[in-house]
Amino acid sequence: MLDLRHHWLNHLMRMVTPVISVNGCPVPARWGRNEVPVPPGRSRVHVHLPSAFPSQVGAADAAVWLRPGETVELEYRAPMWAFSRGALGPAPQKWPGRGALLAVVTPMILALFVFVFFLVRLLS
Repeated sequence: MLDLRHHWLNHLMRMVTPVISVNGCPVPARWGRNEVPVPPGRSRVHVHLPSAFPSQVGAADAAVWLRPGETVELEYRAPMWAFSRGALGPAPQKWPGRGALLAVVTPMILALFVFVFFLVRLLS
């Protein structure tokens, strides 16, 4: 079982269909819980979101070792910042890219407040 999630602030990601591959073979995917067939033994699970730039957003890999009849639950979390990797592993996973997003957005918001403050003082 593979649970694919994106942060609620990143609602535009819902428009992109995630890509799952097991040992290089594509598997049908959608946001939410996905039953992914994985053969017994060691397998490599890969998840990413297709994009124009960069070509893969939130790429993440996990190595899985299964005995016959065994199942595993994994959780994928898409990054909050497009240039960050995704997180794939046992639940719960942290939201990747949060620090990068805050590092970019916080100065922009502060600059906007300073601009508005000086504009109000200038006009009054």
